[in-house]
Amino acid sequence: MTEHIAETEATQPADAQSLLDAQRLSDAQSLSDAQSPFEDLAGFMEIPRVRGLALSPDGNRLVVGVQHLSPDGKKYVSSIWDVDRDGGAPFRLTRSAAGESAPAFLPDGSLLFAAKRADPDADAKDGDDKGNGGGQGLWLLSARGGEARLLAAPPAGIGQVQVAAKTGRIVLSAKVMPQAGDLEDDAARRKARKDANVTAILHTQAWVRQFDTQIGPDGTRLFVAEAPGPDGKLELRDATGDLGPAVDSFGVTSDGSKVVYGITAALANSEHAAELRVLDVDSGKSALFAGDPGHQHYDPTISPDDTTVAFVRSESATFDAAGKPTIHLQPLAGGPSRALAERLDLWPQGLVWAPDSSALYFTADQLGRAPVFKVDLAGGEVTRLTGDRAAYTGLQVSPDGRTLFAIRTAVDATPRPVRLDAAAEDQEPVLLSAPGDTVRLPGWVEEVTATAEDGTVIHSRLVLPNAADGPAPLVVWIHGGPLMSSNSWSWRANPWVLVQRGYAVLLPDYSLSTGYGQAFVDRGKGEGSGVPFHDIMAATDAVIDRPDIDGTRTAAMGGSFGGYLTNWIATQTGRFKALISHAGVWNAQLRTVSDVPWFFRQAYGDVLLRPEHALRWSPHLYADNVSTPMLVIHGNNDYRVPVANALWQWQDLQRRGKEAKFLYFPDENHWILRPQESKLWYETVRAFLAEHVLGQEWQQPDLV
Repeated sequence: MTEHIAETEATQPADAQSLLDAQRLSDAQSLSDAQSPFEDLAGFMEIPRVRGLALSPDGNRLVVGVQHLSPDGKKYVSSIWDVDRDGGAPFRLTRSAAGESAPAFLPDGSLLFAAKRADPDADAKDGDDKGNGGGQGLWLLSARGGEARLLAAPPAGIGQVQVAAKTGRIVLSAKVMPQAGDLEDDAARRKARKDANVTAILHTQAWVRQFDTQIGPDGTRLFVAEAPGPDGKLELRDATGDLGPAVDSFGVTSDGSKVVYGITAALANSEHAAELRVLDVDSGKSALFAGDPGHQHYDPTISPDDTTVAFVRSESATFDAAGKPTIHLQPLAGGPSRALAERLDLWPQGLVWAPDSSALYFTADQLGRAPVFKVDLAGGEVTRLTGDRAAYTGLQVSPDGRTLFAIRTAVDATPRPVRLDAAAEDQEPVLLSAPGDTVRLPGWVEEVTATAEDGTVIHSRLVLPNAADGPAPLVVWIHGGPLMSSNSWSWRANPWVLVQRGYAVLLPDYSLSTGYGQAFVDRGKGEGSGVPFHDIMAATDAVIDRPDIDGTRTAAMGGSFGGYLTNWIATQTGRFKALISHAGVWNAQLRTVSDVPWFFRQAYGDVLLRPEHALRWSPHLYADNVSTPMLVIHGNNDYRVPVANALWQWQDLQRRGKEAKFLYFPDENHWILRPQESKLWYETVRAFLAEHVLGQEWQQPDLV
């Protein structure tokens, strides 16, 4: 297989995949509306959600994190389950009201996890914190069994955790007040702020918010602890001091003596770049490992033989091009890096080493799926290991290097663990069992293509209902990102909730989508910023003439960048019966007050130095053209696309007498995450579509 894998057409499903699809179709056709979790939505919220995978050092135990609805239905709670490697029934390992997540193993097979629950050994004097520091603590469940015990509880909780494969040394991140000398001092400073009812933050650099989180006043530090004994807590040692706003990710050598970690470094003129630093744990000294103002470096992982660091490097995004990610290798001892498989026309992610350090495994979007790939270090040869229509994440490699484990998902498949042969090409996975893996669907998915005016092929997924009383009305659901693909299951933007009501849903991968080569991404950049709109229109045109689609009853919707495109559609065409914009940019100049303004300056041009571009593609200047009923949705705590966009848009629509509704969430962020508010989101969307696409009377959801 050549490195130009993105140019290869998607393979047809193998027999096993066909049988699986046929079984799903048969199950769905026999399912009544009353039984479907996609009808009343309460059942949809109750579907267990698999996330995270960890393999024990000996390869004999595989565990997965599972989110499930709390008894009161107000939040999701995580637990950790043991997965049978041969496909048997899973077994629940942890249970508490607070939940457990982020599983990791020590060399002896003991299980680490994060949890915000009370320490059973805490003294009464610990008060409300109950010995857990008030945040997520690090817990251990011994390989010999018994009750879990608390190992460490920094006042603000723990962040990421990595374990040295040979020694069991633990490295974890935690937020600490910058002037705190130690964790005890940190706790005192936090208590003083709380007692004084003070939340103010004094900033000295540009980065002040991230998605829905305030940056500061605390910063990130890395702490180190030796492998725990049979009893007692960890002795956390501050290894770095304050590292600033965030540590993106880090890798640890097998003996725990060195850590390579990623940070977002502040540059001159409010610019930022992702760089890697290397820490000598014993001395506490760190130095720049990989970084420069023109590139982004992230996701470091250290080879099992401790000689080489693999990471992803890309040029910083510019007005005309998105930075293409490439795998890079660099000696841990220092020296220049080299690109691996640099001609690969895909965006690699999730790098995992082979046990003998001879190869890397990774995933990448490709033609509407995200297969697992292997690349050999010696010659850079790339092999695709999975051939089904699915997306893979969370790779884990067995100690003998013969088996891979991963999370598999697709538009028509909830996430579930699978087993793979680490050497077989274009294989079908062995499906393993986990909660939530038997959801019956009310339809099926077809791969469809369209041809744009310049001859470019646009790929989409068309989700069709089983039971249809004549041609189905069409909803075009536009993904966000935009540097992603609509190739996997989504809890936040789930087409099956609409398919259950008889809609067909089109999921277009317009230019800027990943998996179709770098030229396809860059086609939607710079002066070609209007191309995604035309791609979506071409994809829509290609399906509305089908006999099973009612082209007279159509709608479009999207979130984030998909919300921006929906807003742009509203000002450029009146072809749809309804439009729904969630967290979409309305005034492009408001990107300046986003949580990452430097990214928007790099990617779309500075609104001060290049206002002609920002204004050319800003929907607010074309508000007079809006003729389609709109539902605008936004969370007040959205810092990525500030809520000022929705407020501005709402006023523009109201002043012009446009038909519109505004669903506003005062306590939600870029995405609507609380279960009952998410349920309300779907209910309002369905009610709005029913009114304007199906011609039914408006039915306002009960709780708004």
